[in-house]
Amino acid sequence: MEDLFGKKEKFFPAREIKKPDFSSFVAFDIETTGLKRKSEIIEIGAVKVINGSITDSFSELVKPKELISPVITSVTGITNKMVQNADGISAVLPRFARFAGNNVLVGHNALSFDCPIMGHWADIYGVYIGGDVFDTLRFLRYRCEPFPGMESRMLSYLCEYFGIVSDTFHRAAADAEATAKLYFELQQKAVPKKT
Repeated sequence: MEDLFGKKEKFFPAREIKKPDFSSFVAFDIETTGLKRKSEIIEIGAVKVINGSITDSFSELVKPKELISPVITSVTGITNKMVQNADGISAVLPRFARFAGNNVLVGHNALSFDCPIMGHWADIYGVYIGGDVFDTLRFLRYRCEPFPGMESRMLSYLCEYFGIVSDTFHRAAADAEATAKLYFELQQKAVPKKT
C-alpha cells in the first residue's frame, strides 16, 4: 500500500477496493497517541461481518511506551491508568491480524490514518496484515455522487445523517461497528460517480 507518507509497507501491503460490492469484511478502527505515522496505538477495535451480519468482535487496549496526553484522553476517554496493565502493540497486533485474516478491511479515513500507522508498527514487528482496504471516507469524497444536505464527512456526523445509533465515538470498537453500518448505508444508497 502506497500511503500518503510515500512509504511502501512491507507487512501491510493493502490495495484499495473502490466499490462497495461485497457483504463480508472486517471493519476496524484504532485510537492513537497522536496523528503522526509513528504515533503509538492505544486501542484496536474491529467487528467481523459475514453476509451482512456482525458475527464477532475484537477490542483491546494497548499499553504505549509514552504517556497518553491529556488532549488524547479528552478525545478518546482513554487514560494512562486504563492501559497500565494492557499488553503492548507487539502482542496485540498479531492478535488483530489473526482476527482479521485475509478479509477485506473497512475503515473510515483508513487509508490516510489507520493504515499508515498500523503499517508502521506491522513493519517494526513483522506482523503481516493481509486484507485489502475499502475506505468509506475516500468513497464519499471521490467515488460517489454527493448526498443532499450532507455537511460533513466526520463519522459522528454521518451516523446522525444516516440514522446510525452509536453510544460513543473515538473508541475503537464503537467506531468500527459504526463504520460497518455506514458501509451498508453507502452500499445501498450511494450512486457511483460517472467516469
